[in-house]
Amino acid sequence: MQKTVSLAVAAVALAASLMLPGRADAALIVYAQQAGVNGGAITPIALGPDFSNGSFTGTYGDFTLTLLGAASSNTPSLSTLLSAAVRLQNNATDFRTISLYASQVNYSLPVGNPLQVESGLSGTVVTGTLTGTGVFQAYLDRGNAQLGTSDFTNGPQNITFNGSTFDTGSAFGTFDRTNLLYSITSRFTATVSGGGQGNFSSHVIVSPAIVVPEPSGVALAGMAMVAGVGCLWRRRATQVV
Repeated sequence: MQKTVSLAVAAVALAASLMLPGRADAALIVYAQQAGVNGGAITPIALGPDFSNGSFTGTYGDFTLTLLGAASSNTPSLSTLLSAAVRLQNNATDFRTISLYASQVNYSLPVGNPLQVESGLSGTVVTGTLTGTGVFQAYLDRGNAQLGTSDFTNGPQNITFNGSTFDTGSAFGTFDRTNLLYSITSRFTATVSGGGQGNFSSHVIVSPAIVVPEPSGVALAGMAMVAGVGCLWRRRATQVV
């Protein structure tokens, strides 16, 4: 099912700097993929060093991409991978599909295990239509691989439309790390009608998981509470004349 939609307003901060392909220290990479372009390969179009930002403005296949970018952070409280585009336009006269990836390696924070992963995407419509099923997905990789998608995902997220805006809402999952370093990758697949355009922003946020007491611990706490109440009752009972 296709609906009129705009592809969501992006965070302008992502376009703060333009990282050119070919940097030896690149660890944050933005990719594009379209059938029939570069053999359908996932192709890097913007690069940046660890935990920075990078952006691309230009044409890829049938699409004009304006300030398509990504930014990443690695901090004790949370780690993030953000992606956005100020404008995404299909220059063809019929429906075309493009997939846009952001991928950052070398995450080491937050500490602990497991970690909670929250992901989502939103946008707004300018013209045209966009399909809404399974358009966004977030991945984490224990082997710290660029574009690593084999170890964990929050699953495909669908778009809900509300007038000229769309939103996937938030998806949550728990990631069990086995190594110090891990990578995060996000993918937005847009199938856009001829001449359709809009914008989008997405996020993947990793934070320390909330620790839930083991059932045995809960039981012991309950027994201690019952014992305390019993002692109080016995003391009161002995005071009755």
